[in-house]
Amino acid sequence: MQIMFRAMEILEQFRLDGKVAVVTGASRGLGRVFAEGIAGAGADVVITGRDMATLKPVAEEIAGQTGRRIHPVCMDVGNLDDIRRTVAEVREVCGRLDILVNNAGVNHRETALDFREEDWDRVVDVNLKGTFFMCQTCGRAMKEQGGGKIVTILSLTSGIGLPTVVPYTAAKGGMMQITKMLAVEWAEHNIQVNGIAPGFFRTELTKAVQEDERNNWILNRTPMERWGEPEELLGAMLLFCSPASDFITGQMIYVDGGFMAGSDWRKGK
Repeated sequence: MQIMFRAMEILEQFRLDGKVAVVTGASRGLGRVFAEGIAGAGADVVITGRDMATLKPVAEEIAGQTGRRIHPVCMDVGNLDDIRRTVAEVREVCGRLDILVNNAGVNHRETALDFREEDWDRVVDVNLKGTFFMCQTCGRAMKEQGGGKIVTILSLTSGIGLPTVVPYTAAKGGMMQITKMLAVEWAEHNIQVNGIAPGFFRTELTKAVQEDERNNWILNRTPMERWGEPEELLGAMLLFCSPASDFITGQMIYVDGGFMAGSDWRKGK
């Protein structure tokens, strides 16, 4: 009986009741799943994206499913004025800010020899610059209230090189280092900063990849020989958002079916 009570006590550490979270890029894909999971764990959630017409029905649906307050805010993560306005609105509407999930990002594919400056700038502005200033602005609010949780969505390219995505790779590698640096600098403010690096997941955005020649390479290269389902990221997400990770900071978890661990030469991979 004592063991059962202890297990229940541990599970309670993953609850987010009374917390307010911001999830950027939450109108679809993984961001939407993150918002649903965090709300399902008890938090009110502010979801952001660049199109309010898309955000509103998502907010209504998640609120209906979870019973939590879901507040949509139109924001471009690459715009510092938008970031400041959004965080001010979160604090005014919700009264506090406990969790930030840096999910919003853009990509552009081109060979390194042909990449144009304007495409480089857009990818880096959103993924790297936007992530930092979102962390900085939310970090100030968290410091004032005595702590918080920041989760940065990284990438396989935070650790390896893949072709035709040079600024994305540079940005995701930089985001990993920002995660570590902020974890060190903000530990004294009780702010834990961690990262999740997804492998290949089935979403609307990856549908084309699932249907072309890259699919075979992904399945052969991934030890578990399948794509991930978005819901399989929620375990790591709730760990990093909740009191269960109060002594974990500056870490990155690959949720990738074993991709970064290596491949099995015995299977011809």
